[in-house]
Amino acid sequence: MPSILGFGACLPPRVVTHEELAERLGVEPGWILEACGIRERRWAQEETVVDLAEGAAREALSAGGLRPGDLGAIILGTGTPQRQFPGVSAELQRRLGCPGIPAFDVHLASSGGMVALCLARELCRAYGPVLAVGAERMSDIVQRDFVKETAILFGDGAGAAVVSPAEGPLEILEALWAADGDFASDLCLDSGGPLKMNGRTVIMQANRKLVATVETLLARAGRRTGEVDLFVFHQANLNLLRQVARTLGVEASKVPITLHRYGNTSAASVLIAAAEAWKEGRFHFGSLGLLAAFGAGFSWGGMLVEAR
Repeated sequence: MPSILGFGACLPPRVVTHEELAERLGVEPGWILEACGIRERRWAQEETVVDLAEGAAREALSAGGLRPGDLGAIILGTGTPQRQFPGVSAELQRRLGCPGIPAFDVHLASSGGMVALCLARELCRAYGPVLAVGAERMSDIVQRDFVKETAILFGDGAGAAVVSPAEGPLEILEALWAADGDFASDLCLDSGGPLKMNGRTVIMQANRKLVATVETLLARAGRRTGEVDLFVFHQANLNLLRQVARTLGVEASKVPITLHRYGNTSAASVLIAAAEAWKEGRFHFGSLGLLAAFGAGFSWGGMLVEAR
């Protein structure tokens, strides 16, 4: 059964506090905390999306005990590629030095890293170990049209995981991903334009789809919510994370929060949060973990894992 061998993350060093943003936006610092719960976020300066992706990828490979030459494929989720084509994955492949294997992008903001992870589970059976990455430079997007509704939310960063067809530390029990294009215009980014987001619809649908994803994965595996030790969700908004936890009847201690320190890193967020949980030893022997994300498209996905 496929397994995750290890996680990695990479964050740029530049810290942007809620006080700094409040001054720039002409709002009270307390308003930002009440609206989204984000005290700090990281904004890239010289670092490109590829730089961040490479940092996370190398850390994940090291955690999994692999070299780039051991990889069978690379999948990279992003909503902020630095060029139209080829994708970020092409440059990442060149830097890692593993030519001749499949490498492609999943162009989905917020859910892209999760979808890359789900695809890696399928492709590893045919190609061997697959590197799944989520990487974003959302700070460039929010500064195109610097308004409080979006400027307070987003940060930059990358997360990664290595998925193997063989046994490993985290056995993948179930996975799913899906989409509903009827909501495509509620969260979108036109070429060169500002981010468009219908906040009310996004929050409502995210709550519904994340809860349904958890319930479906557990039903497929014959498990109950109370058996899960760790719920690693896309770090979109603190109020949303609390709402999902309440709906599921999950203790707050089982839902890691990185949002307050890194902001919403879009396609990278669920993998960054998983990487932190991994380093903290929260995927302990015999424990169940559930990863889930929601994003543009609308698209969503999740994965149930068991630590071995």
